[in-house]
Amino acid sequence: MRIFLEKLLIMMFCLYHSHNISLTTDIVFLFLSSIIISLLLDLFHKKKYRITIYLAFILMCFLNSHYLFYMPLIIYNMYLDLRGYTAITLTLLFLNFSPLSLIITLLSIYLSASTHDYNKRLDSTKLTHHSLIEDTFHLRNHNEQLEKDKEKNIHIAILTERNRISRKLHDSIGHVISSSILQVEALKVITADKNIEPLNTLQNTLDKGMEDIRNSIHNIYSESLDLKAKIYELSEDFPKLKTELNYNITSDLSYDLKFDILSIIKETITNCAKHSNANKLVLNLLEQPKFYSLIIKDNGSHLDTDKHLLNKGMGMSSMKEIADKYGGSFNYEFNQGFKIHTTLMKG
Repeated sequence: MRIFLEKLLIMMFCLYHSHNISLTTDIVFLFLSSIIISLLLDLFHKKKYRITIYLAFILMCFLNSHYLFYMPLIIYNMYLDLRGYTAITLTLLFLNFSPLSLIITLLSIYLSASTHDYNKRLDSTKLTHHSLIEDTFHLRNHNEQLEKDKEKNIHIAILTERNRISRKLHDSIGHVISSSILQVEALKVITADKNIEPLNTLQNTLDKGMEDIRNSIHNIYSESLDLKAKIYELSEDFPKLKTELNYNITSDLSYDLKFDILSIIKETITNCAKHSNANKLVLNLLEQPKFYSLIIKDNGSHLDTDKHLLNKGMGMSSMKEIADKYGGSFNYEFNQGFKIHTTLMKG
């Protein structure tokens, strides 16, 4: 808009000047042809085309010196492209010299230089603005990751304390019960009473109690997170979204891996509920010989397929980071719904 207004001002000065000096010349033709040349300069952005237009206008000035009256209109663009080399073109003014032409030309150069500096400052401001947006985006992702790490560390601390307690229980209570079982066995050997059925019952009770304690301590001690139950628990938070889970994992997964898988599923379910009109979500968590495969697909249709989602937030970049963490891959596609396919390598 600034360039348009400035060129409009220059054009009015040129028209006024040509009208006062040359009444016998076809001013309308000169005016319209000069405007067309100026518009062509705004239309074509390749330098070779613009140079050709400048040379064509210079030739027209030699053929008809009255075009010099509209030279400031062309000089405006020329200074933006050629800067200091524009001074060479000013010598053409002496073909039909007029003090007012020189003044209008210098005004055109001044306006062009001001616009050039303004555009540089504007571009610098845009770069700074985009940089701030990018930094804000990275900061938000960093904060989200910190929250996830904090949650993970808290859970690990809880598990560590559970493990300490379980080891203590195993060392104390387990030792006491084991000693009791041995003492009962010794009583069975040395007792003169042939009716040792009560001792057998007591021994069986102690054996069963020892087995129960071992199982309970094993459950506490293991760093397991009931991933399947957690997935169902997440799906219950979105009752309008029917979730179907196909879970085929037989190996013992580390806590970190389970937590990261759960993070991907949580982010996907949240995105589906917020950004899609889907009412069904299918989760496939499968184990392969070399990797784990997580395939999530909904039946939505309102998500913008033109967006590069990895750069648009929605937690997509964090999902890719998780896949990269395990040397896997992360892909997504739109095919009668939104589909995410993530592979996480074993080992």
